[in-house]
Amino acid sequence: MFNLIFLYYGFLALLAQLVLFRELSVLFYGSELFLGTFLSSWLFWVGLGSLSAKRLLKRGQSAVDCFSYGFLVFSFLLLLTILFIRLSRGLFNFGEFIGPVETILFTFSVMGFLCLLIGVQFSLACAIATDKDKKGSALGRVYLYEAFGSVLAGVLFTYFLIGRVPTFRIAVLLSSGCILASLILLAKRIDPKNIRLIALAGLLLNASLVIEPSVNGIQWKKYVLIKQKEARHATLTLTKTGNIKNVFVDGLISASFPDPENYEPIAHWPLLAIAEARRILVLGDFSLGVLKEVLKHSPQLVDYCVLDNAFLDLVRPYLDPEDLSALDDLRVHIHYGDPRLFVKMNKGLYDAVIINMPEVPNLKLNRFYTEEFYSQLRAILKPSGVLALSVVSSENYLSGPTRMFDASVYQTLKSVFKAVEVIPGDNITFLASLFAIDLKRETMLDRFKERGIATRNFVPSYIQYRLIAGRRAELKGLLEETPGVETNKDFRPTAYYYFTNFWLNKFSSPVGTLGTGILLAMLIYVIYRKKRTLTFSVEKKECVLIFSIGFMGIVLELMLLLGFQIISGYVYWQMGMLFASFMLGLFLGSGMAVGLKEKPPKMNFIIYAALALTMIGLSFGTGCFLPRMVSLSASENIFFFLLLLVFVGALTGGAFVIAGFLMKTQEVMEKAGSLYAADLWGSALGAILLTNLIIPFFGLSGALNFSAIIGLAGLTIYLVLSKDAGKP
Repeated sequence: MFNLIFLYYGFLALLAQLVLFRELSVLFYGSELFLGTFLSSWLFWVGLGSLSAKRLLKRGQSAVDCFSYGFLVFSFLLLLTILFIRLSRGLFNFGEFIGPVETILFTFSVMGFLCLLIGVQFSLACAIATDKDKKGSALGRVYLYEAFGSVLAGVLFTYFLIGRVPTFRIAVLLSSGCILASLILLAKRIDPKNIRLIALAGLLLNASLVIEPSVNGIQWKKYVLIKQKEARHATLTLTKTGNIKNVFVDGLISASFPDPENYEPIAHWPLLAIAEARRILVLGDFSLGVLKEVLKHSPQLVDYCVLDNAFLDLVRPYLDPEDLSALDDLRVHIHYGDPRLFVKMNKGLYDAVIINMPEVPNLKLNRFYTEEFYSQLRAILKPSGVLALSVVSSENYLSGPTRMFDASVYQTLKSVFKAVEVIPGDNITFLASLFAIDLKRETMLDRFKERGIATRNFVPSYIQYRLIAGRRAELKGLLEETPGVETNKDFRPTAYYYFTNFWLNKFSSPVGTLGTGILLAMLIYVIYRKKRTLTFSVEKKECVLIFSIGFMGIVLELMLLLGFQIISGYVYWQMGMLFASFMLGLFLGSGMAVGLKEKPPKMNFIIYAALALTMIGLSFGTGCFLPRMVSLSASENIFFFLLLLVFVGALTGGAFVIAGFLMKTQEVMEKAGSLYAADLWGSALGAILLTNLIIPFFGLSGALNFSAIIGLAGLTIYLVLSKDAGKP
């Protein structure tokens, strides 16, 4: 029975993590800055909880009773956390990029109680397993079943729940499972107090179901909420302000319609720059208005690439007749799938390719502004074909961060195409081609007239004004002369860094400075309070190496997640499976390591050091071969990334269990708490440093090298401490 409960604990922990990540992604736009912060906060609080569990049993409380009450508390705390996240939307301005400090403060605050409880439950599970296990392998046993439960959760989330069952309903099912687990654990000790507690948990669960619809309305109070859809790849929300309808993707406004001021220029500039527009490719879900304008040039074929049908299903009932007509036009061929994968597999040649994507608040979008992607586009353009895209800018003045971002896009295009032209405005339009682009005003106006194009804003006077040669030359010179600009690459995402800087400068807040001080004070206080527990003496020297292994493990896991996203583009819904692969590795590694319990300490010491050394080598090696995986097919990428995650998980899980065998202390809760906290806190530090500091400055490959150096330092310290001890 207890093994099943331990398995459900792992199942619950990962599925709750995925649900909360999805909820918070709507608040923080799915940015990789947030992904690292989220994982860091989760790991930090779980680690602290595992250290705190021992206090619950100091007064003689039963570990089983505390474990069962923990499930009851979790049953309503998970639902309350989700409702609070949705209500907190009013704390931030819509469409405003939330800075890293505010993100860290909010995420660490909202995740605290729930994650503390998960950490406490782990140590309590180890205490229970100790009473039932006479072989002294309680820590490995709990770790094993937790990992297996996580594998089941990841597979279920990826292939059966995401996009089909709303996250709040998933949370309700998890809470119901918690109440059932508590009931099973308390079955032999049913008394009026326990009955009241279980009944209260059930009432709170039902109350949350009644409250949820009202909370959904409140979080979008600045808009009229029309419809919300949790798709596989993102949470889509359709709202209304006046006559304008807005589409939010993970909380970030990504499209408004009707909005001819934005979609007319991106459609007409490239098509007027070519003599004939026969075959056209439009990339970007939110391009319905662009389609309507493209068809005014009488093309033979328009390929329109959309990630999946969720967006079209959401907006189709609210489109005007013109947009519907364009969508249903026989010349328009809709392709569902990742746009970058579509380009990679395409064998046709186009007269024009129009990229209508948001800018780059995350690596998921940065991959459409890189040198590698532009090289793929060059291969499907005719010699006289034109690539068009637009980015955020300013009509008369480019601030430092804006200029750096725009110059990075310009320099990246220049690294691939011989001719790159710019058209100034509130958004800069870039046109790129293999040969010179004819932007003479007379030519453009003649084609506009010959094709009989009727537009609302893109009129002859507008064309003449935007094509003033002096203004274009001045802007082009400014972008060419911007110092220190690097081209944007898949695994060196400089445009992502520049864009983040641009928004942080635009929306910097004094709250950030105050928040930093509060956060540092909290961390210093926690470390001071736990200084005895965290003393890495000779007796607890294994914690040093587990800390560095945790650091390397989370960096490798995150790097593989981000690398998979860059190459394959749909990590959002595959995240459960990718996490499950890592947890499968933990399960396999810890399972194999449990069998080493009876081996001599010296052999386990050698294996422990060898596992750390293997992970160090893997960190160095991954930075070399990861960029080369861009050329592999989608199925090959999935296989290799899943295999690598399993391997990383196996190294981490095996090291954790062997560290438990080697640690001198015999008290299982102290051992479990110290090792689990060291593992999770190393991971927490790695996650928050990686996405907020290391990747923006050093790129993905540099991050892996940095991680390997941390691993080498941890291994060196461990070997020195072991030598001082005289034996492992």
